[in-house]
Parts: sequence; C-alpha cells; structure tokens
Amino acid sequence: MTVFLQSLGSRVAKVVTKPFSAPTGDEATWSEIETKEFDANAGAHYALLQALNDDDISRVIHCKSAHEIWTYLLVTHEGTSQVKRAKIDLLRS
Repeated sequence: MTVFLQSLGSRVAKVVTKPFSAPTGDEATWSEIETKEFDANAGAHYALLQALNDDDISRVIHCKSAHEIWTYLLVTHEGTSQVKRAKIDLLRS
C-alpha cells in the first residue's frame, strides 16, 4: 500500500504519517499549502478506503483523516486475534 500511495505523490504518501485536521473557514480563504494538504489527505483517504474489504471499512468509516485510518489499521492488524480484539476495544472506548 505504501508504494501505491507514493505513486499518487509524495504529499499523499506522507499524509498517512502525520495527523491531519481540515483547514477552517471558507475554502476560498485557504492557503495554497492548506489546499494541497487537504487534497493529499482526500487522495490518501480515498485510496485506503478503496483498498479495504467491507469488514475493514466498517472499522474505519468513522475516521476523518487518512492518518487515522492508517493508524487504526496498523493497530488492528498486529498481534494475535486476542491482542487485536483488545486493541480494537481500546480504540473504541
């Protein structure tokens, strides 16, 4: 998945590694950098959702950024089944 995100651009690949919060105010008032970061997050968010199966989508649909999805998936796919369930429960609380 990392290679695919890199193919979409360096900003898209980097957006999953750092938290993102959407710029405030009217879109017309956003700076060029804010607009590029928003677009990169949207691209990564879309790519991640397209790559997931229905079960994983139901786990991350509440996430507002690509970074949140990436972090959630990393946590939920590490360890044994018992460890995964415990981590998921912690994330939901």
